[in-house]
Amino acid sequence: MPEKKSKKLDVDVAKSFAELESIAEWFEKGEADLDVGLKKYERAMELAEVLRERLEQAENKITDIQKRHNT
Repeated sequence: MPEKKSKKLDVDVAKSFAELESIAEWFEKGEADLDVGLKKYERAMELAEVLRERLEQAENKITDIQKRHNT
């Protein structure tokens, strides 16, 4: 049975990063809505985790490729 990919790792990196940048810009404007800010902060943390996991996956793949070509 084939292994299922994690939905977290099946992500559009460019879109996720753009969304994260958009959230950061919102905070930089100094908006004062606490409830909106909390929701945006939570979403930013989710995006950061997904992007961090995707980066780790890419780094592991690069390491595997290098090992195959160095032996």
